[in-house]
Order: sequence, then C-alpha cells, then structure tokens
Amino acid sequence: MTRSCASHLKALCLVAALTISMPVFAQAKGEALRLPFPYVFSGPLVEFGERVWNEGIVPAVEVINRDGGIKGRPLEFYKVDVRFPDTAQWITEFRRLCENKDIPIIFGVGPTKSVVAIYEETKKCGIPVFAPSSTGAWSEKDYAGGIFRYQPTPEGTLPVVLREGKARNGLKRIALTYTVDDEYAVYNYKVAQKILKDLGIEIVSEQSIRTKETNFASQVSAIRAARPDGLLLLHQPGDMGTVLLQLRERGVNAQVYGDANVGGADFWRLSNGQAKGAIGYSLYSATDPRPIVQNWVKLWRAKTKRPNDAPDGFVTAYYDSVMVLAHVLNTASALTREAIRDSFLHVKDLETISGTVTWTAPGEVTRAKPVLVQIGDGGIIKTWP
Repeated sequence: MTRSCASHLKALCLVAALTISMPVFAQAKGEALRLPFPYVFSGPLVEFGERVWNEGIVPAVEVINRDGGIKGRPLEFYKVDVRFPDTAQWITEFRRLCENKDIPIIFGVGPTKSVVAIYEETKKCGIPVFAPSSTGAWSEKDYAGGIFRYQPTPEGTLPVVLREGKARNGLKRIALTYTVDDEYAVYNYKVAQKILKDLGIEIVSEQSIRTKETNFASQVSAIRAARPDGLLLLHQPGDMGTVLLQLRERGVNAQVYGDANVGGADFWRLSNGQAKGAIGYSLYSATDPRPIVQNWVKLWRAKTKRPNDAPDGFVTAYYDSVMVLAHVLNTASALTREAIRDSFLHVKDLETISGTVTWTAPGEVTRAKPVLVQIGDGGIIKTWP
C-alpha cells in the first residue's frame, strides 16, 4: 500500500485505482471477499462520494482486516457509480449486480432517491441492501423485504428537534425550504408539515428549489418578508449550505433547524461557516465521551492530519456501518443472501459509534434515543445540550 499522494485525502487511498484490498495483515488471509460499493462517484455530489470513500471506507476496511477480516478472509470493495441524481442507468447497473449470484449483499447506494429507485428490483432479485446514508422519510414500509437503513429518520427524530426548539428557543414561526426534485427532501417536507401542525408551529413561508439551482433571490426575499423566528432547511448538504449562505447575506438571521444533513461537511463548507449554531439530529456527536466514539475521532484525525477537526456525519456513518456489516457477515451462518438477511435480524443492542442498534425487520434501525446535535466551530458536530 502506497501512502505518498498529493493531498491529505489521497494519502488515505490505495494506488490500486478503484479497489481496497488489505492482504498485508496476517489475521486476514486467503481469497478476498470482494463486494461492490455503489455510491456517488460522479455528478454534483462526487466530492461527497470521494470523501466517504477515502475517509470512511478505507480506514474501516483497514481495521476490519487487521482484526481478521470476514470469516478469516480480507474484505475488499470496488467502486460502482450510482450516477446520482439520474436513476435510469443506476437501475440498469443494479440489475446487473443482482444477476451476479456471487454478490451476497449490496452495501452503500447513497441518497434516498437512489435507494427508492431500486425498490422494485430489490423485491424481484431478493438481494439484501444495506444503505447507511439514506436519511429521507419513505412510504414503502416493507422495504422490499431486504433493505436495511442506518440513519435516523425524520418521523422519529425531527419531532424531537422541533419540540425542543419550541420549548428551549420559543420557536413559533418557521420558514421551510426543500428541494422539489429530490425524493429525499420531498418526503421529509411532507413529514415536517405534519409535525409542525401537530406542534402548533406556524409555517409562514414554504419555498422550493431545484437541484443544480444556484440563485435563490426570490425564495430569500419571500422568507425575509415573512419574518420567521426559525428556518427549517430540507436539502442535500451542499444545497442546504448554499441556501443558508444567501439567507444570511440578505439579513435573515433566524435559528436554523434541519435533519441529519446538518452534519454533512458540505453544509458547513458551502455556507461559508454560517452553519454554526444549526440544530438537527445525527447518528453521532463528536463530543460523545464514549471510547468507541473518541477512538474513531482520533483515528480520523490521524488519517486526515486534521487534529482540530472531526469527521462529519456521513463519513462516520460509513465507517460505523462497515463495522456493522462485518459483524453481520461474520455472524451469518453462510455468506448467502438469505443467511445475511437473517443475520441482520439478529442484531440486538449492538454497541456502535451511533449508540446501541437493533433490527427487528428490514428497514429502519432502532436506537435507544435520538442524538440531537448543534454545529460548532469548524463544523464539528456537537451534542445539543
């Protein structure tokens, strides 16, 4: 494995262009278990995808293989592009992967839009899908009989955020923005509407944007005129940052609330630091004192050579979920699709970076309690006290 690369991110990469393989560790020997990693490796979120690969997947595979791999074999991933936000080519690619009976599980996928797109195909081919970064609300509650998600979702967590916003901050009048051509944002928007109504919080302005749109002057003007005391931003992290920056530049200084995407590094970066103070939820807080969390933060800082920063929520989700995947594969009776699906359903109170997790059926993971967070200096995800 070569460590000399041009940047601190590339320093985490292997020279082998699209493959992670760690046969150098004595504990993991023999033929590698080679799995596809479909994720966002082109289009508007390509930087997001590369960061997850370099900062989350690579170090996780190193740790797994150091500790014995999968049933004694080295774990190896190779990249597959989901071509987000397009879905047609991704569905075709997913069908190809499903037809390969040597592939026992699909791990990755990325945005909720890309996961929803393969719902019918997953039902047909019966392959388990582990989708750690899908955060949107989703109406298909059977999850195709084999889709397992890892992020906290808005139905269970956003009510807590907004209820606490009302109790702690006196939230009464909120402006809501969402991305109209992103299933993730649209579903979350519908969930948020009901939550706000139930809590008696008035929606004074609802504004939509489209993916790749960059000028939000009309939306900002409408929100500014409505004079909200809170902003609920429901977008992919990059769009969320761009929207917030333009709101702040026009003098809209209301408290920001959001979903799991407040913990995305692109939210901080594209807001030009205006994301500081934003409140939302995440699967982890970098200030959680548990050793499993602090050991991860320490490892990430050493790998990236950024001692004053901390990993974002999505890099953490993938590092953490690779560990969960290894547990599921190592405890499965065999590396078959049926056995792996069954092994997920035997995960009970497993300690992870995101707390103890349990699956009782395909779909959402269960955690003991939601992790409410607020963005601090440098974009670090901190526990909302």
